[in-house]
Amino acid sequence: MTSSFLLKNEDDIGVSERLQSAYVECESIARSASSSFFRSFRHLPEPKRKAVNALYAFCRRVDDIADGDWLPTRDLSHLDSMTNLQIEEFRKVRKFNPLYSKRENFERLRALNSFRENLDRIENGSPLSDPMFIALGDTLNRYPIEIIHLRELINGMEDDLFVTSYERFEDLRRYCYRVASTVGLCLIEIYGYNDPNARRHAVEMGIFLQLVNVLRDIQEDLSRNRIYIPSEELAKFGIKQSDLQDSSLAGTKAWQNFMRHYIDHIQAHRKNALGLLPLLDKDSRRSPRLMCAAYNAILSEAVRRNGDVLSRRLTLNFYRKLQFAFSTLLSSSVK
Repeated sequence: MTSSFLLKNEDDIGVSERLQSAYVECESIARSASSSFFRSFRHLPEPKRKAVNALYAFCRRVDDIADGDWLPTRDLSHLDSMTNLQIEEFRKVRKFNPLYSKRENFERLRALNSFRENLDRIENGSPLSDPMFIALGDTLNRYPIEIIHLRELINGMEDDLFVTSYERFEDLRRYCYRVASTVGLCLIEIYGYNDPNARRHAVEMGIFLQLVNVLRDIQEDLSRNRIYIPSEELAKFGIKQSDLQDSSLAGTKAWQNFMRHYIDHIQAHRKNALGLLPLLDKDSRRSPRLMCAAYNAILSEAVRRNGDVLSRRLTLNFYRKLQFAFSTLLSSSVK
């Protein structure tokens, strides 16, 4: 299959080579992230693995832009007027995260708009020059991924540029849908499935994983002036969002009771999420199963610490990582 958006003119040559190079760059982006996602990809058949790398590279870059860790190097000045109008609209109802300067927030908005522009080009079949979008465009041609999910992901990441307050769990779940469930809805189109219920379980999978991320990254998010834990839920236990800055909160009964409450929410979504695995094509089940096992281990660590995710980051020590690796290997050999 040849992707029309690669062809700048009819005698363009080396299309296959450019496409192959584009996929290699996506793999490099995924590999450099050094995450559990990339490690789980290696078990997929090659065509699916390449497609997942392209999708993951896009998601990784959107996340990096929102965090200020990466920006496109090409000239984006043509987006200045659009972004200025966007900023003025946002100012009417929202405030930028004060941790970053107006210029930094402006650059991130402009970069995210450039990603929206490239999605438009893919949808319209227009030529592309960015290797990552060339690979992504080819992936979208090969698999029935709805591009609206990628646009919604950008919208969710864009929320992190502004002062955001989550009051109820429903507000947090909505955020989780935008930044994680959307990715799951794209991934299952690559993994393959026959039962339409897979889409519902994919949404639950995204919420489950992102709720664990909120616990794992709580210290880093606080340093970025981001609080995802809902204020209304904290208030039920006599805790304010500002209290999260005090690591001694972790030793209080109020926090421990809240964490049991929060983990109950995670477990409910986890139960629904696991229904996805048997609905996927057999050659694609191992990758998400490994991901679930890794996040289950992180959640178990939170329980083992009696809910202390404030005094130190929620990570697994060397022994726990070995334990997880052996248990996952045993599970894979049995299944």
